[in-house]
Amino acid sequence: MKLTELFTQPDPAFGQAMTALLERFHHSDDSQVPYQRGSFTHQLDQSRMPTAGISTTEYLTRLATLVPGASHLTSPRYMGHMTAPLPAFTAELSRLLVMLNQNPMKMESSRLLSFLEREVLAKLHRLIYGEGDAFYDTHMHAKDAALGVMTSGGTIANVTALWLARNRACGDNLFALYEQGYRGAVILGSRLMHYSFDKGMDLLGLGAANVWRLDTDADNRLSIPALEVALTRCKEQKLKVLALVGVAGSTDFGSIDPLPELASIAAREQIHFHVDAAWGGPTLYSPRYQGLLAGIARADTVTLDGHKQLLVPLGTGMLLCRQPDLMMTVKREAPYAIRATSFDQGRFTLEGTRPANALYLDAAFQLLGQQGYAELIEANYDRARLMAELIEASPAFELMSAPVMNLLSYRCIPPHLQGKALDEEANEQINRFNVALQKAQRAEGHSFVSRTQRAVGRYDELPLTLLRAVLLNPLIEERHIRELLADQERLGHELARELFGDAR
Repeated sequence: MKLTELFTQPDPAFGQAMTALLERFHHSDDSQVPYQRGSFTHQLDQSRMPTAGISTTEYLTRLATLVPGASHLTSPRYMGHMTAPLPAFTAELSRLLVMLNQNPMKMESSRLLSFLEREVLAKLHRLIYGEGDAFYDTHMHAKDAALGVMTSGGTIANVTALWLARNRACGDNLFALYEQGYRGAVILGSRLMHYSFDKGMDLLGLGAANVWRLDTDADNRLSIPALEVALTRCKEQKLKVLALVGVAGSTDFGSIDPLPELASIAAREQIHFHVDAAWGGPTLYSPRYQGLLAGIARADTVTLDGHKQLLVPLGTGMLLCRQPDLMMTVKREAPYAIRATSFDQGRFTLEGTRPANALYLDAAFQLLGQQGYAELIEANYDRARLMAELIEASPAFELMSAPVMNLLSYRCIPPHLQGKALDEEANEQINRFNVALQKAQRAEGHSFVSRTQRAVGRYDELPLTLLRAVLLNPLIEERHIRELLADQERLGHELARELFGDAR
């Protein structure tokens, strides 16, 4: 095949092979190719490119050896991470999007899709802030306004929020803070804040040490008394609080900070209020659960992440701004591309070139609608409550947090400690047991949950290893949850004998 034919002649057989490959993959699980790092690195140990290109038939042979080793995220027994299974229509839409290869950084490289991005952001802005028609008619397509920006994910959205907060406080000149009488700057949030805020402060030249992670209450929410103490310390030490961060769906517990109280404190202290709703934001689609996010409309900025509960592919993040002129504080231009007089969204984005992933959101919004999202979210939240009930009914498990959304943390208790008071030594044994259990379940490949390590109040703030289940897949049924827990009990009995022998 000539090189030019790779650009001009689609290969129907290649497309058919992709369909067959995906079909086989979706009817298997990780047990078909168990995770073994040594085996994987041995399989992929070639550092040289081929001198000449191979045929598509030969490449299909290579793909057939690679795909089975990928993680089976769409399996209803895979409940470990915040990556959504995708609706079937995504496959063909992805083909269209990739081959159009639009770049919404600039009008000239995306044309109509630049305005589609603005329309999608307006829909999400209305979800969060609920302004009226006149507001969106005025600002959705205004040249010197932005209701938000698309990013490659929640991390870049959170970093952009800190960039905005910094520039609101002192422009792009940190020395202006010292001229205002401050000795430094910090951001405040709970100890469950996402690690992207450490990255953001580092990138802004302020250092991750200036991310103050405060205590949480018994419900894993930012402690208001701890916040008030921190604010007093900042005043005493002449530290500028650039941002107060509220979490709407923590990665460990799915907990939600007291957003109304945080909004009032931020207004009182004149602090930028940012809500990281990467996980929890779509809860607003549900009439039954939207009250959980009361107060979010008072945030200056809000992060959403499409590959989570919005059910679109990876690489689709959003930062929304309550005030349409806020993005002007980070506006940048370039003479060859991003001009001051343009409608280019690239004037406001941290990233330059990026794909037109707003098309995925547009398709999901149009095909699912608000009612579709509400149905999916409520079903997943109900599944989490069912799983919590099953965990609480068994002495083999201990529920560590009642589910607020569709994420819960728990741990498996080895047989010799079930029903007993747990001291520090016992908790250390349980930690070791749960690390081994999670690894064994992952290696076996039939079912999966992730793990985390957090301190919880009921055990005097001891660091505990917790199993973490994410109920995001709409195909999960009660039997899948029961099977996953049964796998853990079975593996737990085997591991207990290995780790603890005949301990009673």
